[in-house]
Amino acid sequence: MKLSIITLLFLTTYSLIAYGDFETGGEAYLNGDYETAANEFTPLAERGDHRAMYALGSMYAAGQGVEKDLHKAYELFSEAAKNGRADAMYKLGLMHEEGLGIKQNHKKAIRYYLKAAKKGYPLAQYKTGLMYEQGLGVKKNTINAYAWLVIAGHYFIYVPINTGNEDKSSIEEKKRQILIFHQQEIDRVFDEITTHLQNIKENMSSEDIEKVTSKVIALSKYRKKYHSEKVRTLKIEPSIESLFLPETLY
Repeated sequence: MKLSIITLLFLTTYSLIAYGDFETGGEAYLNGDYETAANEFTPLAERGDHRAMYALGSMYAAGQGVEKDLHKAYELFSEAAKNGRADAMYKLGLMHEEGLGIKQNHKKAIRYYLKAAKKGYPLAQYKTGLMYEQGLGVKKNTINAYAWLVIAGHYFIYVPINTGNEDKSSIEEKKRQILIFHQQEIDRVFDEITTHLQNIKENMSSEDIEKVTSKVIALSKYRKKYHSEKVRTLKIEPSIESLFLPETLY
């Protein structure tokens, strides 16, 4: 359960750094003043600001600045998802998969993961691959599993992170620490993706590999949104080249 809550928070603080439109709440959060952050985000969320809905939902999930309330978190993520937020869809999927504040429902989980995956959200693509691999909420399909994991993995190879900052102020140091944590989580997920790919490929026939290649080509359209332009010119490292079928990704 502890890991699931951490996953619910994954990228939350990074999102606060990325958006400057609600700077007061974001800076309060980064300074550890969660109550002020919640007070700033609440009226914004009530006015329909999907960014504030997402941030506040994560705070309710963790009990930061507000009393922990997974039902409230679910409601806020639901409203944010209606505004097209793929990250909120991902968290709804996670809550359904783990039974966090609601009854566990793998069919609803894969439904939300797929919605977010098709919007290009890498964590949802990763989870979609796992659900297909394990047959959770959907018929087991190792071809789909492998292809979604490849699409997700391609993001985690090249996701841009900059942990260096010459500004030694407390707020900038906090941001740096968050980015380091963010990178650690990315490394962990990427390691898991490669492990799953290796395990699946061990039992694949040459025909299966051909099917995977075709599936990866078909799914590649769902990876572009979260990728910077420069990744298209980069080559995947030889140690994982055979797993990621790079000729299908450019």
